[in-house]
Amino acid sequence: MATIRQQIPQSPLSRICLPHVMEIGIVVGAYFAYMYSRALVFSDFQSTALANARRVIEFEKSAGFFWEPGWQSWAIESARSLVIFFNWAYIVTFFPIVLTASVVLYLTNRERYRYYRNVVLLSFLIALVGFMLFPLAPPRMIAEHFVDTIKAFGPSGYASREFANYYNAYAAMPSLHFSWTVILGVLFWRSFPGWYRVVGLLYPVMTFFAITLTGNHFILDAMAGAVLAGLSFSVALLLRAAQPRLFGF
Repeated sequence: MATIRQQIPQSPLSRICLPHVMEIGIVVGAYFAYMYSRALVFSDFQSTALANARRVIEFEKSAGFFWEPGWQSWAIESARSLVIFFNWAYIVTFFPIVLTASVVLYLTNRERYRYYRNVVLLSFLIALVGFMLFPLAPPRMIAEHFVDTIKAFGPSGYASREFANYYNAYAAMPSLHFSWTVILGVLFWRSFPGWYRVVGLLYPVMTFFAITLTGNHFILDAMAGAVLAGLSFSVALLLRAAQPRLFGF
């Protein structure tokens, strides 16, 4: 007896809307995974994260690059306007630029969008494992070495306890803030001609100083974020070679 395959008819509107809804679903699903996976391994993840921060400090000291407190002290004492600039840069040059670049790329070049979306998702999935196995408090929570510059100099809303409910403060290693900036830097470098490509270099450099001077990440977090970006591109290239229709452009 022949097998009858029944297909559920789709309206033209559903065929148009379904891909957009799926993309939004990926973003929403990733956010909830980021928020609710933090206590899956350590029930006392907050104290574990603080202990890990002190381990990172000791590692950086032994490796000779525990420079963040000195940078921060100099900036606060000698260039406070620079501190305020990096406070705002930390906030407004990350998610607003990530989301804007994503929407523009999605509307103008869907295949290229899918490739960079996959790179970002790969980095996120790898980082999620890191956040669960190695929760890490940001430097600003180690008061004997660091100042929380956003809390001290603003914008005050970002430093409020209410806003802190919407992000995982202990997901610092690796730094997705820096990793995704590197990925965007590669996108800028490959997408724009001439001197516009310099943005692809300056953007990660500015982000590096923004995340360290504000006390939100250690140098080691940024280093791990850069390695993560390179690893994600490498895996994406392998997947593109194996399945070019799904992972290529």
